[in-house]
Amino acid sequence: MHRLIAVILTSMVMAGCATRSTSPGEGRSMDPQAVLGKLWQWETTTTPLEKIEVTAPENYTLLLEPDGRARLRIDCNTGSGSFEIDAGKLTFGPIMSTRMACPPGSLDGVFTRDLPRVVSFFLNDGRLYLELPYDSGTMQFRAGHE
Repeated sequence: MHRLIAVILTSMVMAGCATRSTSPGEGRSMDPQAVLGKLWQWETTTTPLEKIEVTAPENYTLLLEPDGRARLRIDCNTGSGSFEIDAGKLTFGPIMSTRMACPPGSLDGVFTRDLPRVVSFFLNDGRLYLELPYDSGTMQFRAGHE
């Protein structure tokens, strides 16, 4: 009898820990299809030491195409690169961009420094969160318009 109860409790705990994929706006999701083909605007990066607020999110955008290509707006520059995505996992290949000098105060260097470091993602209430390695930070994006 005790063994049966232990099996039932273990099954209930495991079912509760299973990752659930939902649509943006419905809570937390790790579904790659909910990320692809949408324009995302960078709002903040939070690290253990600082919070970087982006005053013009529309100048820092990310579009992950279903074919594995990423299109970027990096303030006064544009860029592209490759990426791989799976449930909750996201990595970028090399990112190429134009090299115009952006105005003082631009966050182009921070944006291009952090994107290649991304190791995972999740969506929560319509926002995209890109996680940097070793709990070193989280980039937050809102849905944008093309």
